[in-house]
Amino acid sequence: MKTYLLLFLFFLSFVSVNAQNGVIEATNSTPGQLDVTFTTSTANGSYAPENIVAAWIQDSSGKFVKTMLVLAASRKAHLTNWVTATPVGNSVDATTGATQSSHGTRSCNWKSTNLSGVVVPDGTYTVKMEMTEGNSGSRVGTFTFEKGPNAQILTPTNIASFSNISIKWAPTSTAINVAQMDQLFSIYPNPAVSSVFISGPDIREIQIYSLAGKSICKSNQQKVDVSSMAKGIYLAEIRTEKATVFKQFIKE
Repeated sequence: MKTYLLLFLFFLSFVSVNAQNGVIEATNSTPGQLDVTFTTSTANGSYAPENIVAAWIQDSSGKFVKTMLVLAASRKAHLTNWVTATPVGNSVDATTGATQSSHGTRSCNWKSTNLSGVVVPDGTYTVKMEMTEGNSGSRVGTFTFEKGPNAQILTPTNIASFSNISIKWAPTSTAINVAQMDQLFSIYPNPAVSSVFISGPDIREIQIYSLAGKSICKSNQQKVDVSSMAKGIYLAEIRTEKATVFKQFIKE
């Protein structure tokens, strides 16, 4: 009996020490949505201005999580970095399309899940983007962000062939999934000329950003004056008590 008691006390001591040292810990998996926008430009490839492009998510160990965007169709094999990351060319839930005839702004998102549809653990993740105008010589961008309970807005410095990069993580802390939450909000008129009205539940604050990530204005009113803004595409960050939602609109 004495032997069993000593073993039990040793086990309790081991658990206590390891808990204090952080060995035993809970892993959070915050649901949310990552919105990524970037503009591509020529690398003077053999097929320019025709180009193919991909964007995907990797975890902190470099393991492929999910594809967000792949515009290539039959030329996917020439996106060599993306192919290496996902040998089977997985594009589940991704925005897909054919080879692009010209350069422009590309938008995509990630709903914080893996290929099985399960929300991944919080932590550091990487946005990878790749563009090529030929059978080789890809241009690649790599940008890290923190997935967790706090919203994050990144506007990385322009790099070769990628500019106006915007990376926005918006967590959701309710039982409503991201797609459902997004449907609760709308912005109109869109395109807008003098003002926009944002409708939705429990709106606390609205902030307008350019695609370059610059804050244009902030309002606690649902009607926002945009008459002095230059023509172009903008993002409205809609903050509520429980979530942050992003809506894109055009100013004419």
